Amino acid sequence: MTNTSDVIDEFASYTAWLNTLTELNESTWEKPIASDKWSIKAIVLHIAHWDNHLLNVIIPAVKNGEGMIFPEFDSFNARATQKAKRLSGEKVLQLAKTSRSSLIEGLTSLRHETMTMHTTANGATHCPHQGVPYTLAYIVTEFIEHDRHHQQQVDRVLGAAS
Repeated sequence: MTNTSDVIDEFASYTAWLNTLTELNESTWEKPIASDKWSIKAIVLHIAHWDNHLLNVIIPAVKNGEGMIFPEFDSFNARATQKAKRLSGEKVLQLAKTSRSSLIEGLTSLRHETMTMHTTANGATHCPHQGVPYTLAYIVTEFIEHDRHHQQQVDRVLGAAS
């Protein structure tokens, strides 16, 4: 996906998937996707935490011509999963919708040049897996794949439950 508006539209489609979760009861929200794995609620909040990081840390850094800084994944993710234990599924869903819509607004407001400008991620200039230069648009496509991975996990659990 080279067209940045297509990338943003694809990223925004996650909200439609979130809307499929509105009827879940609390015990379903608490259901782990597999034994010793996160609950549906923890997964949704985990994605919202990354949305907030993109919005509050990554976008401002890229706009300022600074490199993107990503935290250590395990501790960052652990904070989201711990927080999920204290919140209802409904609250997590609300937070997820709010964070994604704010992030989409933030991305939509950026100029094409800002989205496609070469930058660094934790000091690296190129993705070690794809060999392509880091850009904000590229990072968003990585997060689209991340979202889809988790959506499929949740959908499998919900499909088995229904």
